Amino acid sequence: MRRRVGDLIWSDNGSEQASADIRQALVRIRRFQLEHDLQLLAVDARMVWPTLADDIYFDLAEFVKLAANPTLSGCVRMCAIYNGELLSSLRAAGEGFEEWLSYQRTALRNDFVSTISEAVLPDSALSSHDRHFCAQSLLRIDPYHEGAHRALMRVAAENGQFSFLRKLFGEFNHKLRNELGVPPDEETIRLYQRLISQAHAT
Repeated sequence: MRRRVGDLIWSDNGSEQASADIRQALVRIRRFQLEHDLQLLAVDARMVWPTLADDIYFDLAEFVKLAANPTLSGCVRMCAIYNGELLSSLRAAGEGFEEWLSYQRTALRNDFVSTISEAVLPDSALSSHDRHFCAQSLLRIDPYHEGAHRALMRVAAENGQFSFLRKLFGEFNHKLRNELGVPPDEETIRLYQRLISQAHAT
């Protein structure tokens, strides 16, 4: 309902002002749609609803679809389109909308982290290149994600880049100790030692 949208987005303005704000916003949206010959929203006296045409692309819609049924190629695509918080450039709105947006941002972030965490595990069928890409994408969202760091270490070892492997582990170890006051997990340390032993064996 139009009133519900107004109360949600402009909840701090009072009901009468919120109704005026939603009217003004819908006028701007209709004008934009006419100027660009497209339709994203339809409106009547009481309701607002989306009218999404097949030829209009939304990265959010694609992300939600991929997260619901993840595949290897889908995981790589999720990394390509997920760039951080939903509507990060949006200015502050009413308290109700901010609460809703915070929940949605957290849910999308959790979907991304949990899906890509599985994709970079050593038993996944991702190629070395795609594993590297997904691990880097995961670290942009969660810089302390040890699974992503372990994935990068494995890729470095697979490519014979043992100097880079030492650098990766050293920088991550320093970051954890400096910023969080903790060492890497035992799993990460054991993996590093095992991979480095391969360098000495060659």
